[in-house]
Amino acid sequence: MIHFQESDLPASLVEIKEVVGLEGAIKLLDLCGGTRLFIPRNLKAQHRLANLLGLEAAQKMSAYFGGETLTIVRASRAKKKVRNRTIILRYGEGERVPELARAFKLTERQIYSILSQSFA
Repeated sequence: MIHFQESDLPASLVEIKEVVGLEGAIKLLDLCGGTRLFIPRNLKAQHRLANLLGLEAAQKMSAYFGGETLTIVRASRAKKKVRNRTIILRYGEGERVPELARAFKLTERQIYSILSQSFA
C-alpha cells in the first residue's frame, strides 16, 4: 500500500480531500484512478460511492459535488514519488536491495537508480 502525505496529492484531488479527508481521497485514487465518477445529488445507501467510501463520506461528496461527474486522476507521478520515498526509507532502515526489488516488483538496477537519486 502506498502511503501518501497531503502534499503528495495532485491538485485535482485536493478539493476532494477537503470534503472527505485524506484517507477518502486516497481511497478514491486507489479504487477509481483513471476513471470518471458521477456523484448523484440524492445518494442512496446502496450506491457504489457509499460502498467505496462509506455512507457518511459518500453523503458529504453528494452534498458538495452532487450532479457532477468527477475525473479521478491516476496520479502516476505522485505514486512514483511516494514509492521512491518509501524505498529510500526502507533502505535506510536496513532492508536490502534484493528484498526491495521483490517487494516493489522492480529490478535491482532500478532500486539502485532510485537510491542514487536520493544522494544527488
